[in-house]
Amino acid sequence: MKRIIIVALTLVYLGTFSGYAQLFPKVSKPKSADMSMLALQFAHDENGELTDIINANWSAWIPAVTDSDGNLLEFRHNRPGTDVHNIYYVENLKAGEYTITGFYHIYTDYGKLEEYKKEKGESYIAENAPYKDLPYHIKQHITLKEPVKVNLEANKMMSLGSYAVKFKYVGGQNGTTDDRWKAIEEETKLTKEEPNNDYILRYMKSWATKKWKMWNAKNSAEKL
Repeated sequence: MKRIIIVALTLVYLGTFSGYAQLFPKVSKPKSADMSMLALQFAHDENGELTDIINANWSAWIPAVTDSDGNLLEFRHNRPGTDVHNIYYVENLKAGEYTITGFYHIYTDYGKLEEYKKEKGESYIAENAPYKDLPYHIKQHITLKEPVKVNLEANKMMSLGSYAVKFKYVGGQNGTTDDRWKAIEEETKLTKEEPNNDYILRYMKSWATKKWKMWNAKNSAEKL
């Protein structure tokens, strides 16, 4: 009987611990003391209600942020599901000037996908890989009213702000055209542009895995 209780408690502990660990997204530890991080919040504006953006192999959104040399930053993406919408962050950045011009929408063109399958094989499955520049992915640039430049300091976590986009697909899941997941550009716009909003840093402040503690030591925002 005692053994059964111990096993049960162990399973509960492991389940709780693993669940706790999953609360916080992946991050690499700082490569050096002066490495920094940029983060932002992004949402879908559905008739005035802010909801999560769903990134998948047919439609994905990424921040259009470049460094001083014009290189596009590759952000990690997390959908926590409560209190905050899509979180984008990139760690181990050097101090310097970074510019956000808007967001890229990357969608699958099904005609181009079929052509790619001839090369890769019919079993090939479209990838959710917005940074790979796959030949069947089409990139749309949805721009801010004005680009925003941020001077990232060494040894800091800084926010690029909070944003929301309103959009409509050509056809979406009920569409039949090759471009059914294209955002109709005339009906797509950023409805929230708050580059000085640091809510995302205050939200991330409570992330408490070993690596996140290293980063949050660089986060000067107050915890929510």
